[in-house]
Amino acid sequence: MSVLYTCEICGKECEGHPNSRYCSECRGKVIRSTHKESLAKRRAKRQTKASEVAKPMTLGQIAAKARSLHMSYGEFVAKYGL
Repeated sequence: MSVLYTCEICGKECEGHPNSRYCSECRGKVIRSTHKESLAKRRAKRQTKASEVAKPMTLGQIAAKARSLHMSYGEFVAKYGL
């Protein structure tokens, strides 16, 4: 079933499916732009996840924290499980 419709972007008269919104030229542009947007969102989400990951403490940092709590390194690690 073909119906005449007007492209929402360029206003060109086209024949096609009743639910069509864009002509064949503009459809490619819309698909590319939405694809770029979704890639940008995924990239931003991946970067925020990477920044949220806590970096492990170094041996020196663990020892300093243990000393500040008046504990030995072994006691600190046994208690806090680092």
